[in-house]
Formats: sequence, structure tokens, C-alpha cells
Amino acid sequence: MGATSKALLVVTLALVGGCASISRLEPTAGLVPAEIAASPGDEFSWHGRSYSVDRMGDAIRAAKQSEGITSVVLLYDAEATVQDIIDVALIARAAGLPAFYRQGDELKHIEVSR
Repeated sequence: MGATSKALLVVTLALVGGCASISRLEPTAGLVPAEIAASPGDEFSWHGRSYSVDRMGDAIRAAKQSEGITSVVLLYDAEATVQDIIDVALIARAAGLPAFYRQGDELKHIEVSR
């Protein structure tokens, strides 16, 4: 292998190594997330009121226009379940918004595929 080939190999490895170390951007819920919490009885609370999954989707869809809601975020605590995460995905889909859950300081994007 000639000097030129070795130099090209070193540059290529450096570029590949650099690309592998690029970290993904942290998810963002936008400027005005609708932060909701799981409530007893398969409901969610938001703005001091409790809603079923269907009603919550309607309420957030309406607020999307009037309040500029940018996403739906489940405040995940000891009372929340995996089903609540699925329900938040359904609520967000009904409102046409991205879904997330926040556990402590960590924000996680919820993706549901059919």
C-alpha cells in the first residue's frame, strides 16, 4: 500500500469514527406541550379536569389551535402504566401532535406503528 493509499485510509477511518460519535439530538416537546397525568379510572387530568382518552384527544385538538399546543406529554410517575403510554399516543394521534412521556428529567418520544 502506497503512502497516498495509507493517508486516504487514515482520513476515511477518522471520518467514519467521527460520524459514529455524533449523538442524537434530545427530543423536544416544543414550546407549549400539553402536560397530562394519569388519573384513576382510565382517565387523564389536564388543566385541573379529568378526561377519558377520547375526550382528552378532543380537548387537546381544540386547544391546539387556541393555545398553540405543540405536543402531548405524559408526566410519568409511580401511578402511570404502560397502557397510559399507549393511551397518550392515541390522544396525541387524535390531536395530530407528537407524543412523549417525561420520567424525572428525561423526555422520551412515544412512537406507535400499526
